Amino acid sequence: MHRVRSDVREGTLTPLTIVTYHYIRDGARVHARSTAELEAQLDHVARTYECLRGADVARGGWPENACLLTFDDGLVEHLATVAPALERWGLTGVFCVPGQPVLERRVLDVQKTQFLLATVRDHAALGERIVELAQVEDEEALRDRNTPPHRFDAPDTVFVKRALQDGLPEARRRAVLDRLFREHVTDDERAFADDLYLTLAGCRELVRRGHEVVGHGYEHRRLGLLGEAGQRAEIERTLEFVTSLGGTWALCYPYGSRDETTTRLLRELGCLLALTTDCRRATHEDPLLELPRIDTNDLQLELGL
Repeated sequence: MHRVRSDVREGTLTPLTIVTYHYIRDGARVHARSTAELEAQLDHVARTYECLRGADVARGGWPENACLLTFDDGLVEHLATVAPALERWGLTGVFCVPGQPVLERRVLDVQKTQFLLATVRDHAALGERIVELAQVEDEEALRDRNTPPHRFDAPDTVFVKRALQDGLPEARRRAVLDRLFREHVTDDERAFADDLYLTLAGCRELVRRGHEVVGHGYEHRRLGLLGEAGQRAEIERTLEFVTSLGGTWALCYPYGSRDETTTRLLRELGCLLALTTDCRRATHEDPLLELPRIDTNDLQLELGL
C-alpha cells in the first residue's frame, strides 16, 4: 500500500482540477451521468488536462492543467464501465470506496435515501411521512435545521436527505429510513447491495489495472459529528480496509464532513491526502488533507453543455 507523509509538499502556483463522479449509467432511477456524457468528458479531459494520480498530487509541483478524476461510493459500474472508458483514453481514476457495503453487502444510508427519493416522486409528502414516523415534536425546528441551501436540490428534497442521513436521533433515524426503504424500494437489502456495489475482488481488480482505490469511510458516516473515539474507530477501519485491497491510503470525506480532530487523526495515521466536497479548484494554499473538488456537472458547463 502506498503511504506518503501528508504534511510535506513542494510549492506550486498552478490550480488543480479534481472532479467528483458518482453514478455512471444509462436509464438510471437516480441522478446519473450517462455513458455518452462520460465519454465526452473524458475526451475533453484527455485533450485539455494532464491526468494525475493521488500520489502525484501529494508530491506537489503539479503541472499546468493538472486533473484528478475521482469516483465515489464503490459502485459496480466503476469497474464495468468507468475503468474501461478511462483506459481507452489513457487516463487513470481514483475510486473512493466505503468498506461496509463491499465487505458486509449492506446498503449505505446515502444510497437508501437516494433510491427512496427516486422511487417516491412527491418529496414534500415523503417529508411529511418522515415527520409522522419519527414522531417529531417540533417540526418547524427540524425543518429549519435540515433545509440548508443546495446547489442542485429543491428544499423538499434537501429536507428528506438531511433528515434521513443525520437530522434525526440515530436510532429513530435508522428505524425510519429502513422502514421507508423496505416499503418503497426493496425488502431484500442483500440482493440490492449485490447489484449496486463492487465486490472485494472488483476493488482489487481496479488496483491491478493501475487505478487507485482510496477510503471513503467504513460506514460512510459524517466524521465531523462523531467524537474522537468514534472518528478514530471509523478511520482505522477505513485504513484496514484500504490496506487489504493494496490501495492508496487517502480519504474521501463522506459528505465532506470533518473537523480538526479528523485531520489530526489522519496526520497521525500517515494519510496521503483527503478530498472534500468544497466546490472549487484546488490551489497550492489548500492543505493536502482538505482538497476541494468540482462536480461533474461543472465539467459539463465547461464543455458548454
